Amino acid sequence: MYDLDKALAKAKVEDKMVFVDFYTSWCGPCKQLTKDVFPLEKVGTFYNSNFISCKVQCDDDGVGVKLGEKYSVSAYPTLMFLSNENEMVHSMAGAPTADGLIEFAKTALNPETNLLSLINEWDSGNRNKGFVIKYFKTLKEAYRREKASIDFVEYFNSLNDKGKTDKSTFELIGIVGINPFDPTFNYIEKNKEIYYDNVGKKVVDEFISNSYLWYLQGMVSRGSKNDFKVAMTKFRAKNYPYYDEFAMFYNVYETEDTNGKWDVDEYQRRGTEFLNKYGKNNDSYTLSLASLLGNLTGKPDQGVSGIKWMEDLLERNPDSKYMHTYFYLLHRNHHFDRAFEVGNEIRKNSIENGLSTDAIDKQMQQVKDYRDKLEKRKQTNK
Repeated sequence: MYDLDKALAKAKVEDKMVFVDFYTSWCGPCKQLTKDVFPLEKVGTFYNSNFISCKVQCDDDGVGVKLGEKYSVSAYPTLMFLSNENEMVHSMAGAPTADGLIEFAKTALNPETNLLSLINEWDSGNRNKGFVIKYFKTLKEAYRREKASIDFVEYFNSLNDKGKTDKSTFELIGIVGINPFDPTFNYIEKNKEIYYDNVGKKVVDEFISNSYLWYLQGMVSRGSKNDFKVAMTKFRAKNYPYYDEFAMFYNVYETEDTNGKWDVDEYQRRGTEFLNKYGKNNDSYTLSLASLLGNLTGKPDQGVSGIKWMEDLLERNPDSKYMHTYFYLLHRNHHFDRAFEVGNEIRKNSIENGLSTDAIDKQMQQVKDYRDKLEKRKQTNK
C-alpha cells in the first residue's frame, strides 16, 4: 500500500490505474475488507497485476479528511479507481465479496462500462431512456449523490409535461431520490392525478408518504430540531391524513436530550404505544425503532420491548430479512441462546437462497466470544 501521491506517481510509471480504499477507523465493513478480503490470494493477484493500491483514512483529522472531501466521499468504505492522471474512473460504496471486488475492478477496467465512460456519454448528450436509467443507477451505487441530483434536475427540467409525468420518469425519480419540498417533488404533488393515471394511485401515494416519513425522521435522528419544526409546519399545511401518525412516530425519537443522552425507558414506552396504534401500517416503523433501541442498549433485558416489537412483526410478517434485526436485539439484551437459534435460522435461509453465510457466521462468533468473556468475568468475580 502506498500513500496517494506515491501511488499516482508509481501508476504513471507503470501505466496503471490507482485503486483507493477510503475508510475510517470506526467502519465495520472497512475492517472486514481489510481483514478478510484484501489479503486473499486471488484478490491480491488480480489487483497487483492491474492497479497500484492505496488506503486513505478519512477520519485522521489531517490529509485523509481533506482527500475524502476532495473526492466527494460520503460513505465508507468507498472504493475508487483513479486514472494515473488523477481522474475518477469508477467508484462504489460498500464491502463486496472477493469475487464481487474482482468483478467491480473488471468494470472499472472496461472503458465501455466504467463510470467515467458513462459520464462522458452523458456529457455528449445521450438521453436514451435505457442509458439514462443505467447512468443514474451507477451514480447512486457510487454514492455520487450530488452529481446525480444536479444532473437529474437538469434532465427533469428539460422534459415537457408529458415526459415529466411518464411512468419511466417516475421510476427514475425513485432511483435518484428527491426530497419533499424540492421543486420536482412539488411538481409530483401538483400533478398527482396525472401520475395516478400513468403509474397507479397506490404507488404514487406510497411514494409521497414514504418520502415525507423518512425525510422527516432523518431530521429528527440527526438532531436537526429547528429545521425539523419548520419542515413539520410545512408538512402539516399539506393536510395529508397521516400527519398525526407520523408526528407520533417522530415523538418516540424525541427522548434524546440536548447532550445526546437517551431516556431508554421512555423511548420504549413511547415506541410501544406508537406500535400498538400504528405498527401494522408499515413494517419499517418496527425495524427503525428496534434498530435504534439495539444501539442504545447492551445490558441484560435493558431493551426487551424491542424483542417484543420484533416478535410481533415476525408473527404477522415472517420475512426472513427481518431476522437480522431480531438477532441483534436478542444478543444486545443478552438472550444469547435464542440469538444463536435465530442466527442458525439466518444461516439456513442464506444457504437455501445460495447466499454467503460469512456475515452471520462472523456475527455469531463475535456474540459467542462476548458471551464467553462475560461468563469468564462472572466466574472470576465469584
